[in-house]
Amino acid sequence: MFNFSIKSKKKSGGVGSPSQNPKVLEVNLIKSEMQVDFDFSKNLGTLLFALIITALFITEIYLGLNWWSDYENARMLAAETKFNQVSKEIKALKTESDQILAFKQRADLANTLVENHIYWTNFFNWLEKNTLSSVNYLGFQGDKSGVYSLSASAKTFRDISWQTRAMLESPAVVSVHVNNGESERPTDSGGAEAEVEDIKFSLDLVVDPNIFKNLNAN
Repeated sequence: MFNFSIKSKKKSGGVGSPSQNPKVLEVNLIKSEMQVDFDFSKNLGTLLFALIITALFITEIYLGLNWWSDYENARMLAAETKFNQVSKEIKALKTESDQILAFKQRADLANTLVENHIYWTNFFNWLEKNTLSSVNYLGFQGDKSGVYSLSASAKTFRDISWQTRAMLESPAVVSVHVNNGESERPTDSGGAEAEVEDIKFSLDLVVDPNIFKNLNAN
């Protein structure tokens, strides 16, 4: 029977012994570690300078924004004032335009009335101018159409003929027609015939209607 005896070996001076390597625990793993200390008293001036610069920058921004706001408000106020002024001018021009338009309409109406006004005076002046002194008118019928019937009297038939010719010579006359020419032979108290009285006749006259509108009618 085999008997094996195992002898324990004591390792003296081995690497793994803590008692032999006590400096292993003292290894500094952070070789570049440095201690930083801030000295307030030494850097206080720099800090105050930075704060002053920051305050000045903020103040400048605030003043710039405040100036820009005032500038925009002033510009808007000027634009509003200009707009109100232009609006007033437009209203004034509209009022003047309405007045001018109303005046023009009245002027056009007056012009139309003048152009279409019947100047009866023109006709009677023309009639008087173109009537012989030996012819008298006893009646008048007609209107602005230019067609008239005049009852008249003359001393002789020759006067009637001359009267017709005188009217035909006028540019305003379209036509003249005489009819019903007759004379009266009254008797005196003794039964004898007296002098022939005026000849009565009817004058049918057609004239240009523009004679009523033309102020310079002949």
